[in-house]
Amino acid sequence: MATMSETLSARVVSRAEWLAQRRELLAKEKEFTRLRDELSQRRRELPWEPVEKKYVFEGPSGKESLADLFDGRKQLVVYHFMFGPGWKEGCPSCSFLADSFDGTQVHLAQRDTTFLVISRATLPEIEGFKKRMGWKFEWVSSFGSEFNYDYQVSVPEEERGKPKTYYNYDFTDFPSEERPGMSVFYKDANGQVYHTYSTYARGLDILLGTYNIIDMTPMGRHEEGLPYPMAWVRHHDRYENGATASCCSGEHAVQSSTIAEPMLSEFKEEAEITRRILKRVPADKLGWKPHAKSMSLGQLANHIAMVPGRLSKMAMGPGFDVTQGNFNPPEPANLNELMNTFEESVRDAEACLKGLSDDSARGPWRLSAGDREIFTKPRASVIRSIMMNHWYHHRGQLSVYLRLLEVPVPVIYGRSADENPFA
Repeated sequence: MATMSETLSARVVSRAEWLAQRRELLAKEKEFTRLRDELSQRRRELPWEPVEKKYVFEGPSGKESLADLFDGRKQLVVYHFMFGPGWKEGCPSCSFLADSFDGTQVHLAQRDTTFLVISRATLPEIEGFKKRMGWKFEWVSSFGSEFNYDYQVSVPEEERGKPKTYYNYDFTDFPSEERPGMSVFYKDANGQVYHTYSTYARGLDILLGTYNIIDMTPMGRHEEGLPYPMAWVRHHDRYENGATASCCSGEHAVQSSTIAEPMLSEFKEEAEITRRILKRVPADKLGWKPHAKSMSLGQLANHIAMVPGRLSKMAMGPGFDVTQGNFNPPEPANLNELMNTFEESVRDAEACLKGLSDDSARGPWRLSAGDREIFTKPRASVIRSIMMNHWYHHRGQLSVYLRLLEVPVPVIYGRSADENPFA
């Protein structure tokens, strides 16, 4: 096979001989087409499995269930795009496929089918990368849910570091914690969702329109001598500058972070302290305020519960415009709702910190008020100040509320007036 720099040569024959060999190949092509039709029919005849879990996704319109994603149609096709939380950009190979997605939407809709993309990256990360690439297709975040793990496209934490993990219905040594795939779902008249099909690895070849065209040329893919297939692929805005790409077949897109690891360790310790304080909130005093201008006890406690998850997700994006924010936290209906909010928030923040690479931690993050820039700082600095220090500030405020209500204040870092861990 020729390389990019070589001149291709081939046996030259008469028109009659060329036609004879072309007809011979045509017979093989027709045989392949019939086999593909048969395979498609067998795919349609697969049994279905009901989807029992209540997955929640985050999209431009807010929280959505898997059933919501059908957008009123019977069928849903999901492309699992390799883009993890903390990654500076999505996988180049998945982007290679995604460049053809926009044109399919209107046609699939005519066949009662919705197509969209799902990744474990946070919504701000997805929106920033999507804007850079100029794509319009629907793309939602599964961050904080088990969806990616259940459909084999993210490595569960307990399997990370093992030589082989479960992917494509077997244990394999796929080199990334995020993996590509496509899944198909059907929703019946009663709203029950079923999983009908998923495919991974080279099962996605049929989506590679560029390769399908290249495969018809005499030079073909000319990938011999490359470190791995698709090593030549770049994001469509990176070919001219010759930037190096990494993808599912090459280097990991995200590495362990020396910046985030100490923050994650600190966060876990502080989460336990915060949990102790929130459990002291009296259920009958949620509407109490120490001053007319103050937040109520319920609002303050709920704000503390929500800070880690919401602000860590915000910090993963390119920045935040304060004119778009809502700074009036709701009051929880009861203590059970408060603690559920807190536990979900802690899980989201831990996932963000675990996925934060050093490159992303050092990257710029911008706070603005409309067109006016307030500051631009490294993302790690923002996580430290706006998420963690902000959290500690309001936690101290809550301890004052508890004292004013004659509620015993628990141990934080050392003894309190009510408890002594050293006694």
